Amino acid sequence: MRVWGAVQYVNEEGGPEVESDFVTRTALVTGGASGIGAAMARQFVAAGGRCVIGDVQDERGRALARELGPGCRYEHLDVTDEDDMRAAIDRTVDAFGALDCFFGNAGIVGALGPIERTPAPAWDRTVSVLLRSAFLGVKHAVPVMRSQGSGAIVCTASVASLRGGLGPHAYTAAKHGVWGLVRSVAAEIGAYGLRINCVAPGGTVSALSASLVSGDGDDLDAAYRRLAAASSSGRPTTADDVASAALFLAGPGAARINGACLAVDGGDDLVAHKARGYFEADGSER
Repeated sequence: MRVWGAVQYVNEEGGPEVESDFVTRTALVTGGASGIGAAMARQFVAAGGRCVIGDVQDERGRALARELGPGCRYEHLDVTDEDDMRAAIDRTVDAFGALDCFFGNAGIVGALGPIERTPAPAWDRTVSVLLRSAFLGVKHAVPVMRSQGSGAIVCTASVASLRGGLGPHAYTAAKHGVWGLVRSVAAEIGAYGLRINCVAPGGTVSALSASLVSGDGDDLDAAYRRLAAASSSGRPTTADDVASAALFLAGPGAARINGACLAVDGGDDLVAHKARGYFEADGSER
């Protein structure tokens, strides 16, 4: 059994020892070439772990792996293809000897529009990328982790997993499915010493939100401005915010957390700000 716990290591510059939960640990991050997935990969490697980035964005993925150094590698991965998913997990184990964390993060916005004009092929593709991919990743990660006697899975859900009206129809349905999958699998794999949870980002500065805001997935500044203006705090959720929550759920500090969904939205989407007027009242009764 691989035992979790914070350990000490000396950084590559020969500096002082740093405490980390992920030294010698290995993760596979799907959708890891950009956005939230790239932030997960960066934070995991910075914490001493080794990471495989799985994505179809080959140029971005290879560039990120080079940036992160020998503890990271890139694998082309179509998350909707079962053979691809199985092979990516096998190659992760071959490269680094284990699969301690699986971050199922690949995503798209998918089909848009009113329900009566939503094309069935667009619906199917959205559900495939968002929900089928999570199923395939969990399906093939669990037996590897079970043989190790430990492991943590974190899927990227959404605030749209928790209520309606926060995303397109297909996206909302698929993300509800991810949250349902996490709860169902948690009921099975806890007996194996494994855990599965999900993070539920709200409006997050990423390529997806930039594409919706400006039509340019690289225009993160436009996404930041739009989301900041809509935030009660004046600051939007960033990819690093979501990645930090995911790493917490994957680490030993969350050892007793299984089957949970952690919203990362600053309270902007799931808290009813329409009630603010009640809080600003003078204390009188009506």
